[in-house]
Amino acid sequence: MEILGNVLLGIVSVCTFLSYFPQIIKCLKTKKSEDLSIWSWVLWVVSSLAYTLYAFLCQSAIMLIFETSLELLFCIIILICAIAFRKKTVSKDAETKN
Repeated sequence: MEILGNVLLGIVSVCTFLSYFPQIIKCLKTKKSEDLSIWSWVLWVVSSLAYTLYAFLCQSAIMLIFETSLELLFCIIILICAIAFRKKTVSKDAETKN
C-alpha cells in the first residue's frame, strides 16, 4: 500500500509541475499578468502553505512533503510574477497617458 501511495504522490507531483510550469513560462516570456487574479494566487499560496505545513507536521512521507513544497514554490513564483508585471504595466500606462 505504501508503494501505491508513493506512486500516486509522484503522479500528483508531475501534474503539479505540468500545470504550473506553463503559466510561469508565459508570465516570464510576455512580462504580462493582467489576466491573472492576484487574490486567487494569494489564496493558492495560503492553501499551499497550510498543506505544506500539514505535510511537515503530520506526515513522514517524503513524497508528500516534496509535492506540497513544489506546489507552494510554484504558487509563490506565479504570485510574484503577477504582482511584479502588473505594477510594471500600470506604471507604463501612467507614463503613456502623460
